[in-house]
Amino acid sequence: MNFEQFLQSDAFKEFGTGALIGFTLGFTLKRVFKLFVFLIGLYFIGLIYLSNQGIVEIHWNSLESWVNYLYEGFKNFAKGITAPVASLGGFAVGFAAGMKF
Repeated sequence: MNFEQFLQSDAFKEFGTGALIGFTLGFTLKRVFKLFVFLIGLYFIGLIYLSNQGIVEIHWNSLESWVNYLYEGFKNFAKGITAPVASLGGFAVGFAAGMKF
């Protein structure tokens, strides 16, 4: 098998497609996650400020259950997004590269 045949093989195409999807998803998720963490931080800072001013009362148990709900949702999203990818090896490499850049 020469190099041109290797580049046109189905295995190479699946790996490349998985890598491209992984890179795109990793790059996007990194940006979205940073924005999400920033907004959640602002939310918590606002709640703590309002609590210190006596305007609101924070029920920490309810807040903890909400955070756990978000965590479980993200975990299920991550499982669902990796299931249909044909080449998980290429996806993993692309995802790692996307998170790096």
